[in-house]
Amino acid sequence: MSVLITGGLGHVGSWVAYQLAKQGKQVIICDMAAGRFENLGLDYLETVRDKLILESIDVLDYHSLFEVMLRHRGDLEGVVHGVSVIAGPNFQTRPYKHTTINTNGTLNVLETCRILGIKKVVNMSSGAVYGDASGPQSEATPYKATDLYGATKIAGELFGLQYTDTFGMDVRNARLFFVYGPGKRPSDMHQVYQAMFGPLEGLDNILAPNGSEQALDWTHVHDTATGIVQLFEKESVTHRNFNISSGVTVAHTDIIRHVADLIGKTSNVQLGPGVFVGRGAPLDISLAEREIGFAPKFTDIREGLHDYWQWLKGIQGRA
Repeated sequence: MSVLITGGLGHVGSWVAYQLAKQGKQVIICDMAAGRFENLGLDYLETVRDKLILESIDVLDYHSLFEVMLRHRGDLEGVVHGVSVIAGPNFQTRPYKHTTINTNGTLNVLETCRILGIKKVVNMSSGAVYGDASGPQSEATPYKATDLYGATKIAGELFGLQYTDTFGMDVRNARLFFVYGPGKRPSDMHQVYQAMFGPLEGLDNILAPNGSEQALDWTHVHDTATGIVQLFEKESVTHRNFNISSGVTVAHTDIIRHVADLIGKTSNVQLGPGVFVGRGAPLDISLAEREIGFAPKFTDIREGLHDYWQWLKGIQGRA
């Protein structure tokens, strides 16, 4: 059997692809970066390259997306939809473009699956659907968008729920939260991420505009990917929305301190006053624990930071 992943070369999607490929599944990756796979530095995917089919596809190009799914549907077990512009300062710079990618991209995937009879879809959603509601936030916490990104994730979830109820599909929403870890260089991220995780890559002299007065539920990418794979592989579920995170809140200033302890020196990094983004924390992951057997490994962020550091040192050594 095979699984199609949109955004399968992104941070989370690439690890979902890796885990599924390690199980022996053929993975069809639909990603606009497919044509430059060799230049992405995703060393872990290179180890399962024989299990991957790469398709350079824009999810907003409905006809091309349809053609790819039609070509592969005979052996297709389902779809993991991961294409998304992430939350952060960049999202507001081009609101129409980024909102369109997140909403219309999801709608295109769902509609294509409906027409082709592909029932199972795991939609990568976000804890942003809760906005800044106080944690712990369970799946029963009401929707509350505090930014455009959160609004797009609420829309995507509602599309999925309606396609399930109206057309008999099996759409499952995985609510992810603040992912870090191998597969993403801090130097490619926003300033708040760089200030916290950048010294693991050797970055220094970073002044982020905000974030010092916030504690969030940071989740190692391996745990995030594992939760998505478990949700996808569960034969049937009794709920539609699942929180997939560490379930543990950690202060941003503590992350900076843990990183300094790990690398053995204090870097010149600083977070400005206030919060980075309007979010509460942590997510309540008890439903995912009960129903799909989710058990995050890196609940102590110090262990996750060590794993991240080892990966960053490894890719720097091969450069």
